[in-house]
Amino acid sequence: MQLKDFPLSITVAACVTSAALVANVFADPKERAKPIDLGELRATEEKRFAAADADGDGLVTEEEFANVDPRRIFAGVRPPDTRNRDGRRRGPGAEGRGGDHADREAMRERRAERRAEMEARREEARTREFATADADGDGQLSAQEYGDMPETLKATRQSEMFNRLDTDDDGVLTPGEFPSFAGRLAPLDTDGDGLVTQNEMRVLRDR
Repeated sequence: MQLKDFPLSITVAACVTSAALVANVFADPKERAKPIDLGELRATEEKRFAAADADGDGLVTEEEFANVDPRRIFAGVRPPDTRNRDGRRRGPGAEGRGGDHADREAMRERRAERRAEMEARREEARTREFATADADGDGQLSAQEYGDMPETLKATRQSEMFNRLDTDDDGVLTPGEFPSFAGRLAPLDTDGDGLVTQNEMRVLRDR
């Protein structure tokens, strides 16, 4: 099997950059007015760490981490997206809201650029995953290598993710090194009530 025949595998969102693998509480309009309780979120994250810490010693080794479902690691609240998308939230006459021809052309060009960038990233991912699965480096995938590919890619991604999280390179993860959306959202709690409201989220978007 040659590289051109290699299918793009489903990439875990944690490795990066991600993204489909987190439960977004803002996805349902009925939930948008509901504030995020940082205390509940921290409690959930503590339980997630404890579940990964199989021997209960307060540390997660790479071996323990290899048995963790990446979807569980990043499950919770998606960090707020502060980017302006195609002129949205920019006021009357902005791109995407009846802007003039030049605005619409610029918007189409940006969309085309983003599509090209996404395709380039997909091709890079295909090349990288093929090289990972090609254990003997002969430029082809044998039936054995192809069959082992899901587990090979999973193990590689888990190892890469562990190394990124292990910021002090001591070979184990502490609770402080585990992904925490509560920590990222805490600065938005400007009134210190332990809740992040839509208004507080909006302040960040408008910066």
